Amino acid sequence: MWQWILASALFFFGFSSPVVGQHIACFDLTSSTQNYTVDDLLFISSSCKVPEVSDLYYNRANHQRLLRKYIQFEHSLAHTGSRDYRSYIEAYRVYIGLAEAFIKQRLSPDEPAVLERLNRIYEESGEIAEMRFKGYDLIADQLERKFRL
Repeated sequence: MWQWILASALFFFGFSSPVVGQHIACFDLTSSTQNYTVDDLLFISSSCKVPEVSDLYYNRANHQRLLRKYIQFEHSLAHTGSRDYRSYIEAYRVYIGLAEAFIKQRLSPDEPAVLERLNRIYEESGEIAEMRFKGYDLIADQLERKFRL
């Protein structure tokens, strides 16, 4: 009888727990994401129950995707020598790295305001980088002034 009650309780609490189905990275936001591929980060994003955490992993995946795209783009134009796209890539990468480093101490699924701020940094920086690589430097400058104020 006790075994049946224990099994029923484990079954009930096991499936009602918010932890079930979430990747371990949903709880440890400060771990290095360099070991994850874009697909891994997207999987983690889809498994997280907290919307801000899910958005963070999506933005991290998008950041890696954009960096890869920009580096491939820069390599394809390296022979023309017309613009220095590498500096844009590095500026984007470094800015995101600094934002992650400064916020890392307060990064937790229980801090939605901090997560929202980091997500906004990812989105705004990605938008500025996209404008620069499309050749819209004037628009990118305006966005930088708007976002950084």
